[in-house]
Amino acid sequence: MRARTLLMTLTVLGLIGIVAAPGAEAAKSAAMTACSGQWDTMKKDNKLPKDETWSQFWSQCSKDFAAKNPAAATAKPAKAETAKPETAAKPEAAAAPKEVNKTTAAVEESDTPGSTQQKRDCDAKWDQHKTASGAHGWHDYFKFMAGCI
Repeated sequence: MRARTLLMTLTVLGLIGIVAAPGAEAAKSAAMTACSGQWDTMKKDNKLPKDETWSQFWSQCSKDFAAKNPAAATAKPAKAETAKPETAAKPEAAAAPKEVNKTTAAVEESDTPGSTQQKRDCDAKWDQHKTASGAHGWHDYFKFMAGCI
């Protein structure tokens, strides 16, 4: 019974490896490579912290890696080349590729002293707007609130 379970497990893992390996290897970041190496070494030496999972280790290791290697942490991982169907290119798109700065800014989302009252005021305005216009549903509500707040 154990041999059969082991054989089935290995077969499934092999199939997953065949399907996922090309894309997964190409998309590994420097942090993932370094942290995976540390995890494998600790596992091989039987020095894993008790009750620590890979996701917990990865969370801390990736932060440590980013602090020690700021240039490597912001670099994009290499992506695998995929075959794309041939399509007619638009002349505007072929002229010049656009540079896009994809940095993420930290956003302060805590409530301000007047935000609770502001939401209450907008809710009251929503009730009036809903009655007057016949608007209903979450889509209309969020659209209204985005303009109100």
